[in-house]
Amino acid sequence: MSGTSQSTALFDVSAFLDRPTIGAYRLMIFALCTLVMTVDGYDVFVVGYLVPALAQDFGVPIPAVTSIFVVQTIALGIGAYVVSPFADKIGRRNIILICTALLGALTLLGMLATSVPELAALRFVASFFFGAVVPNLVALTSEYGSRQNRAILVIILFMGYTIGAGGGGSIAAALAAQYGWRAAFVMGGLVPLAVAAVLYFLLPESIRFMVQQGNRDGDVAQRLRDIDPKLDLAGVAGFTIGEPRSGAMPVVALFRDGRAAATVLLWLSFAMNLFVLTLIASWMPTFLRVFAGVDLKEAGAIAALFSLGGIISPLALGWLMNRYGPTRVLAANYLAAGISILLTGLWSADATLAAVGVFCAGLFVIGGQGGINALAAMLYPTEMRATGIGWALGTGRVSSVFGPVLGGAMLAEHWSGPAIFAAASVPVFVAAVATIGMRFANYGANVAPAARPAAQGGSAGF
Repeated sequence: MSGTSQSTALFDVSAFLDRPTIGAYRLMIFALCTLVMTVDGYDVFVVGYLVPALAQDFGVPIPAVTSIFVVQTIALGIGAYVVSPFADKIGRRNIILICTALLGALTLLGMLATSVPELAALRFVASFFFGAVVPNLVALTSEYGSRQNRAILVIILFMGYTIGAGGGGSIAAALAAQYGWRAAFVMGGLVPLAVAAVLYFLLPESIRFMVQQGNRDGDVAQRLRDIDPKLDLAGVAGFTIGEPRSGAMPVVALFRDGRAAATVLLWLSFAMNLFVLTLIASWMPTFLRVFAGVDLKEAGAIAALFSLGGIISPLALGWLMNRYGPTRVLAANYLAAGISILLTGLWSADATLAAVGVFCAGLFVIGGQGGINALAAMLYPTEMRATGIGWALGTGRVSSVFGPVLGGAMLAEHWSGPAIFAAASVPVFVAAVATIGMRFANYGANVAPAARPAAQGGSAGF
């Protein structure tokens, strides 16, 4: 009987999930989680594609509308901080269902807004629930995945977010042009509500979470049979995932048993990369117009290469992380990101060369964000996984608020292109050092078992 210890008659669920065959049931779970990320990516960025229409309808200058972006970013961080620990107590499925439905309802209400403050308030609450749902989607995806495919699955999850944010923008712009900006909010509200209904019937609870609860053996057995209908569970007295429980509150547990150094370094990597990502995404079209002298249309086309790079790179990064270890690959990725940003600055006066730099920066900065999310999922055991991911994301979101601020300040002080991009490269070099530092953090045997290759112990697999 695969995954069963004959001496204790306990079925090892982790060993079962690490089998090479994924199967249709698990593929359905991964597809549902990616669907939620894609839909929610649209909802979070929909305002960005409606700024001129909103400013005209509300009778305010465009900068007044952009204040909504800051409100949304703060809410994303708060949601990740506040709600994630509850998921480690009541489960991932309930949080995903509730937050997806509320995100849809609050986005739908956005169509009723008549002023910037009203819309900002609605977007704040909606973004709070999106910030809460992301860590749970990552946790659920990774907890149904195997050790071998976990990094790639989490990265695909965030590719859905990127596609929803970018591709959804075209849909939002088309709807606004044809029917007015409120139509974009109608779509952004109804689709998540429909997805939440589908999730209610099809999305299961995390199987690892159920095992750790210790009182849901019937549900665990059913999920195992859903994954493999031919599985023989006769004689099984219970289930295990091979992870001891600390008994501490999830947030406290992040700093227990040698986890403190790895946790702080993870937060630093998140903060530095998201800081740079938002700085570049917010100001790149303006930088190109100022330093390369291109028109608005060309600046937008070149800046779009940043997102394109982020769509292309993640799968290769996930494969490399599985093959050579996540921390060393991510550290190399961040070094490449820093070099790409430096080159973009050196080439900033030449639109063609700058386009090459922008594309490479997107490959490594956006790709690195998917990679660090995957690393967070691998770093923590089931007991605290949602909290660990959520608090790391929250730290990154808080840091990202200041990226656009720095970009504006440097432009106001008339910094040169090379100087601005040199400053922007520093945080990703810091992220490289912090990420490789996790490899040597005093984490030892306390690292999540699913993150360790079978042939290696401790944190060597990192």
